[in-house]
Amino acid sequence: MASRDLPDVQQAFRELIVPEGFRAELIDGEIILSPSGRRLHWRLISRITAQLAPLTEWECVTEQTIQHPRFTDLPEPDLAVLPYTDEPADDDAYHPADEVAFVVEVVSRSNPHNDEVRKTDVYARFGIPLYLIVDPFKGRCVLRLAPRGDDETMGPTYTEHRVFPFGEPIELPSPLNVTLDTSAFRTYGPPST
Repeated sequence: MASRDLPDVQQAFRELIVPEGFRAELIDGEIILSPSGRRLHWRLISRITAQLAPLTEWECVTEQTIQHPRFTDLPEPDLAVLPYTDEPADDDAYHPADEVAFVVEVVSRSNPHNDEVRKTDVYARFGIPLYLIVDPFKGRCVLRLAPRGDDETMGPTYTEHRVFPFGEPIELPSPLNVTLDTSAFRTYGPPST
């Protein structure tokens, strides 16, 4: 954890004016600005969201900040799935991370370490049961399961992971109990010169 005064960093985060075409997150005491995802990035998220939409007991939110009551991190997953509720919400509040059942990140060209390592630690610390990393560079998805928070010997981590090549179905266990079809997932082509 960074040695900054974290409540001050959270306040700075809340007051931050984010340039158009960027998004901001607070991870391990550091404010991270990332460019918006490319076209394929959003197509992958859209395909996953469309498959989860029929699950009426769940709500899918994209690019929304989530906040855990015990931690200072303020990540903005590409997709988060929470229990659906008709209860009025505080429109000025972030989504409650301690209720999130599933998060998805599409690996970004600009900061893959953030999606593959740093956010893995954050989501495990939050206790989010399922974390799917969609990698359009390697053509695979990594499903992380069984989160374990910080302990004295190791930091937060997921104790299980499963790798699925694009095209192979992904069985999402409880609490979602649904199969994702990845047959339409595509990879990035070679970089343009």
